[in-house]
Amino acid sequence: MQPELLLQFSVIRGLQLPKTELTSKIDAYVKVKAGTFSAKTRTRDDEDNPVWDESFFFTVPMSASKSPAGIITLELWDSNTLKDTHVGTARLDLSALQPSQLGYIELPLAWEKEKYGKQGRQSRLVVGVPGWIASFGTLMSALHQVPGALFNTVSRHAYVPLPHPSLPHGLLYLGCEYEADAVDFKVFVTQPNAPLFVDLAMAGRQHTKVRRRVHRDGFQVLPGLTVFEEIKLDDVPLSTDLRQLMVLAFDKALLWTLNADQIVSSHGWRGALGFAEACRALHSVDVDYKEQEIFMSLPNDVPGVPPEAMLLVDYDRNDVDIKLAVLSAPSAMDKGYDITLHSGQPIKKTSEIFLPPKSKIEGRYQVARIYELDDVAYGTSFSDILLHKFQLSSQRQWEVAALLPLK
Repeated sequence: MQPELLLQFSVIRGLQLPKTELTSKIDAYVKVKAGTFSAKTRTRDDEDNPVWDESFFFTVPMSASKSPAGIITLELWDSNTLKDTHVGTARLDLSALQPSQLGYIELPLAWEKEKYGKQGRQSRLVVGVPGWIASFGTLMSALHQVPGALFNTVSRHAYVPLPHPSLPHGLLYLGCEYEADAVDFKVFVTQPNAPLFVDLAMAGRQHTKVRRRVHRDGFQVLPGLTVFEEIKLDDVPLSTDLRQLMVLAFDKALLWTLNADQIVSSHGWRGALGFAEACRALHSVDVDYKEQEIFMSLPNDVPGVPPEAMLLVDYDRNDVDIKLAVLSAPSAMDKGYDITLHSGQPIKKTSEIFLPPKSKIEGRYQVARIYELDDVAYGTSFSDILLHKFQLSSQRQWEVAALLPLK
C-alpha cells in the first residue's frame, strides 16, 4: 500500500473575483476535489473578495520525503437560482512545493469562459495546508511489527506499549485515536492502583488541557487492553509539532490526603452558600470578585511559608465547582496533586496547565495548574471530595513523535 497522509486543507479566501452578472457581484463557492474526495465551501453572496476560511480533511499520497503529494483541484462556482455556473478552475500540485511554502498559497484561475478573463482582474484563490500526519492505514502498517501493538480498524485507533526498563512491559500504553478533524492522544495505565503519576505535556504551549478518567473496576478498550486510568490530550490539531508532546511517568508516594469539607469548614463555611453569602461569611480567604472565585489556604500549610496549593471555589454559571489550584513555587516542582471522590463510579477529571503561570487576584497568586472534577453528580457534598499530594521521583519521559511515526 502506498503511504498516505491525512491532510488539513484550507480554502481561505478569493481575491478580485470576476463579475458574473451586470447588476451584482459573484455569489461564490469553491468545490475541492482530491482523488475520490469532493466537498464544497459555503456560498458568499455578492462578494468579489469572499472570505471562507474553511478546512477540509482528506488523504493524499506521501512523498519520499514524507511531505504531501498529489493534485488538488479547486473549482470556482457562482450560485444561481436555477443553475449554478462553473466560473474557473485552479490546480495545486502539492509535490511541487516545499513544506515551508504550504501555509499560504495564491492560485491563479483558468476561466471556463473568455469573458471572465477580459475583465482585467488579477483573480486568485488563497489556500493553505496547515498540517498533516500519517493516515491511520499508514500508521498501522508502520506499527504492525511492534510487540504488543493493538488496533481498532473500525474506530481508527492505534495503541502501543511504552517501553522502559524500570516498568513491567504493558503497564503503560500510548494511544492515537483519529477523529474527523484532529487526533486524540491517550496514555493508559493497565494495573489498578499503580504507584505512578502519569502525565501528558506539550512543551511551549501556553495552555494545555489534560483530561483524566479513573476506572476503578477496569474498562476494556479492546480485547487485550483493559485499563484502570486514562490520561487524554484531545483534539490535537494536525499542525502540531509532535516532537513537543511528551509522556511523563513518576514514582509517587502519598504525602497527605485532605477532605474538602475540612478545608472549607476551617474558613467558616456552613451549609449552602451563594457567592455573595460566602464572601460575607468566610474568613482568611482571597476573593476574585470579577471571576467569582474564592481561594482558600489549606489547614496543613506552614505559617509564613508561601503555599504550594489552594482550594478554589469557582461560582460558574450558578454552579459551584471545587478545584485544586497549584501555585508556581520551586517547592512544588517535584510534587504531584490529585482531586477525586469517595465514589466507586468512574471518575472524570480535567487539569489545565498554564505556561507562564496564570496571574490571579492582581498578581497575588501565580497559578501553574488547576485540577477539577468533571460531571460531578448534583448534590455531591464537600465531604465526598478528597485532595491528595504526592512526592514525585524517578522521572521517565517519552517523546510521542519517536513512538508514533506520524510525520
